Amino acid sequence: MTSVEPEARSVERERIRVEPVRTSEELELVYAIRSEVFDREQHLTTWVRDYPEDGRSLNVLAWIDGEAVGTGRVSLWGDEAQIAWVAVRRPYRGRGVGRAIMEHLIRWAEEQGARVATLNAQTHALEFYRKLGFRPIGRPFYMAHIEHQLMERELQPRAQGGTA
Repeated sequence: MTSVEPEARSVERERIRVEPVRTSEELELVYAIRSEVFDREQHLTTWVRDYPEDGRSLNVLAWIDGEAVGTGRVSLWGDEAQIAWVAVRRPYRGRGVGRAIMEHLIRWAEEQGARVATLNAQTHALEFYRKLGFRPIGRPFYMAHIEHQLMERELQPRAQGGTA
């Protein structure tokens, strides 16, 4: 893997657009990215589509130059935001896509009045989530064959109520 110079990172970052999924075609792109990362690459799960939470959550796609390169989801449970399915296609990792997705999900959760965000991080990504303000809770655990860690972050609610 080659590193990207800081100037290239900022240029790349400006090209990243994160937008809510609004159509069934876009949801199919979400499923395709989930399948690519969590099934074919990591062999974590083959069940990447039609989760009941998908219909009541905010799913987003990250785009670079018209190509869907990443995805993530946030679900609200009372004043808690649960972030899941954050995935970036391999060729686009290290370019700020994951950070852009997370910032969008966190901002939306705060706008909906959430006070805390939780997620189950793969342990290889702990430092990424720490830099976003998340802290580990409890002990690591295994989901399939990949070690995970429950993490949480206090949020700054900006409003009360709202929908995806």
